[in-house]
Amino acid sequence: MEDGKKLYRVVGETLIVQLPEELDHHAVGEIRRCTDDLFICKRIRDVVFDYQHTGFMDSSGIGLVMGRYREVRYLKGDVYIVGVHDKIARIMEISGLYRVAKQRRDVQEALEDIEQKYAESVLYQ
Repeated sequence: MEDGKKLYRVVGETLIVQLPEELDHHAVGEIRRCTDDLFICKRIRDVVFDYQHTGFMDSSGIGLVMGRYREVRYLKGDVYIVGVHDKIARIMEISGLYRVAKQRRDVQEALEDIEQKYAESVLYQ
């Protein structure tokens, strides 16, 4: 997928998914299989979906985000959506994804938010 570009990266307990240009049911199936493997092999607590290169998304893309949300909520984690263009943002607003996923400008901002969240939780233990 994506001509050899690295689509998945794990930073600590955070999975970063660089989404393809077209996020349809074929792409989602592959992403789901790969991320399932990463959830098993690593202890993933948060997921960042990077939409920077995504120009098309159908309802299976919504299902992908919701499915990962259900998994990370069990571990008190979060799903982040970053790099969203206007066309995709409208789909996310209508579908209600912004109610379950945190919206940030880019991957770096999401990682900083995650780091701060866990630093604060350590302070209050």
